[in-house]
Amino acid sequence: MNLPPIVIAKLEERAGISLGNPSDRDIRILSKSIEDVTKSRLGVNTLKRLLGRISDNAHQSRPGTLNLIAQYLGSPNWPSLLLELSNGSSSFSQVEGELRTSDLEVGQVVEITYLPNRKLQFAYLGGEQFEIVAAENSKLQIGDVCTISTFIIRYPLIIRNVERMKVALGSYSAARAGGIITVKIVK
Repeated sequence: MNLPPIVIAKLEERAGISLGNPSDRDIRILSKSIEDVTKSRLGVNTLKRLLGRISDNAHQSRPGTLNLIAQYLGSPNWPSLLLELSNGSSSFSQVEGELRTSDLEVGQVVEITYLPNRKLQFAYLGGEQFEIVAAENSKLQIGDVCTISTFIIRYPLIIRNVERMKVALGSYSAARAGGIITVKIVK
């Protein structure tokens, strides 16, 4: 199980570190901070798994592990934490770290990065259409045309449709484990 992006954001806030692309040092700092606050140890490998650094789809997180994270964040248990984070979280405002297609001008190039070592550049064509102009370590290819409404840091990349050489390939998602790490306009 990977932690929800909102929980990762709260961990970052509490520990004073960035977990978008955490180093081993960052994870050790988080582990030590959790132990200092809760007086219980949460292992580095467990944190790596929860943050999507270690892929283990078959592994189910123990309730005690999730409760420990909740206690570190000031809640009595995991269900209470999720309830607290969901209350009042609905709004019509723009999400921090969000880039909407409506904020772009035709011709601008958006660059995103995500784990493990992926980088994509999208040239904005108008509407919600983009063309891939650079791709590193991705299944997407230069020339692919994609339908995207928004890019949000810490959330997966969701593409409603990918066309390759005028053939519709369907929907595509990436960065499901840790979410998009960086989003920036490069041109």
